[in-house]
Amino acid sequence: MTSTTIAACNCCTGTGLLTFTTGTPQVGGGGCGDVVDDTGASLLSLDCGGLYFGGAGVGVPLPSVIPDMGSSITKISSCDAASGDLALSANTDTGSNRNCTAAGVTNPEYPGKPGCLFGPPLPIPNANSPATSTCVINRVSTNAAGSGNCNDGSISVLNLPLLSDLYLTGPTDGLVPCPRCTGTPSTCTAGPNVGQTCTPADSASLGGAYPTSHDCPPATAAFIGSLPIPFALTTGSQSETSTDLSAQPFVFCGFCGQQFSPSFQGPPAVPCTADAQCTIAPFTKCRQRTSGAFGQGPARTITEVGTPAGVCLGDGAAHTSTLVSTFCIPPAFNATVDAAADLPGPGAVALPGDAQFIP
Repeated sequence: MTSTTIAACNCCTGTGLLTFTTGTPQVGGGGCGDVVDDTGASLLSLDCGGLYFGGAGVGVPLPSVIPDMGSSITKISSCDAASGDLALSANTDTGSNRNCTAAGVTNPEYPGKPGCLFGPPLPIPNANSPATSTCVINRVSTNAAGSGNCNDGSISVLNLPLLSDLYLTGPTDGLVPCPRCTGTPSTCTAGPNVGQTCTPADSASLGGAYPTSHDCPPATAAFIGSLPIPFALTTGSQSETSTDLSAQPFVFCGFCGQQFSPSFQGPPAVPCTADAQCTIAPFTKCRQRTSGAFGQGPARTITEVGTPAGVCLGDGAAHTSTLVSTFCIPPAFNATVDAAADLPGPGAVALPGDAQFIP
């Protein structure tokens, strides 16, 4: 009689890495969360692979599609073989500024704007007002740090604060706000590298604004500012609940502003949870631009639900999982962008993709 020994799940190699690569967005079917009112009734189902932002007055069709094929690599800085628990930290030596997870890394594509790039360029086309379409370049502003588990592929939290660089390219490029990388051979369709060869960083099947590539940056002159985004990703769930303040009900993300005008203190913006924290006149009211979330006025709770891999990551194979985050977005202090995106206000995202352990 023979016996078979089943190898224990193990990510404790001493030099291990954990990578997450975004997959195909599943826009249109919900499945990754919802927005509910005071009674718990669903106002809006949140799509996997969709980015949501703004309050009830958002003028951009939602969700915006998150690019696929975007990879981010973290180091496993410590590992408990018995429990499978992992500590995750920033990786600066991936060989590319396009998949590392540290602040301060030089980006030759974007001089003077350091920090590992997070995903390909993100188009935010606005079919309701093409001239207000934007191209967003996300980069890491604080070194990644978090924790997870090798046994079930879960990520308890991965703190990855970002700076989202906004390029208001709509006035010239309309519904294709980021230069595309397309053709045979592939070349940049716009921006400072127009006509130069490039490698697509995401799929053309995502829509008319794709594929994009950091080989094809947007025009420098279109840059209008950077938004700090407190990204904290998890394969669990995240929720935000609104409060009723003196100037406004259903406030998810308060910033010090004026009571009767969408004008806010700053830059930088001043976050708040109560009027008492707003002491500089005339910005004495804690509010967001408009009540609610993602086009829904009486929104009380936003919930995004992630999915762990559910299997041991130690085999080195890619395993399907979903990372989610809810967060607050400050005003851009650009009248065009803030009116279209209804900022300041809440944000939410679900990133379907693959998690993979690299020994």
